[in-house]
Amino acid sequence: MTVPKKMKAIVCHGPEDYRLEEVDVPQPETGEVLVRVEGVGICASDFKCYSGAPLFWGDDHRSGYCQPPIIPGHEFVGKVVALGEGAAEKHGFKIGDRVISEQIVPCGECRYCKQGYYWMCERNTVYGFRQLAPGAMAEYMIFPAESRNHMVSVSLTLEETVYIEPLACVLNCTLPHFKTYLLCQIISPYFTWSNYII
Repeated sequence: MTVPKKMKAIVCHGPEDYRLEEVDVPQPETGEVLVRVEGVGICASDFKCYSGAPLFWGDDHRSGYCQPPIIPGHEFVGKVVALGEGAAEKHGFKIGDRVISEQIVPCGECRYCKQGYYWMCERNTVYGFRQLAPGAMAEYMIFPAESRNHMVSVSLTLEETVYIEPLACVLNCTLPHFKTYLLCQIISPYFTWSNYII
């Protein structure tokens, strides 16, 4: 597959300042995965960021979480189109695989990551809000080397795959005996309860 040099992307510049722009297609570096985005959801946090909520833009009591200019979007699915050096071995992917990435890109170095609680990472990088991880409201995106990624069954529809991330959040909060990273397999047609209960 030929990857173009330019792509269209929504770029967040500030509250209520989101623009459709032509930007460079990112190039995967060591351990990184280049994905052609098939679909992206719009989360309540995307709407709050757009609307100017203080959590994202700051106020008298805190600095903002969003680092503009940034491509938003953390609920997504896509197909692998290029792999940086060592990425195939690191992530277990090949060109053409249908994939998702967990919304948090952990550092792997902080006390939470070292104890296995990567979702509590002190760096707290979520796709689409921080410069380290531009999101999926674009034709292509990078899964950073530190990202936690999963293959998705081609038997799932596009609509079903975009809901994997929000469903993972629900399961993480309501079913603590399930491991969220197994969600791709949980909702596949080959699901059996005994495979997933700890």
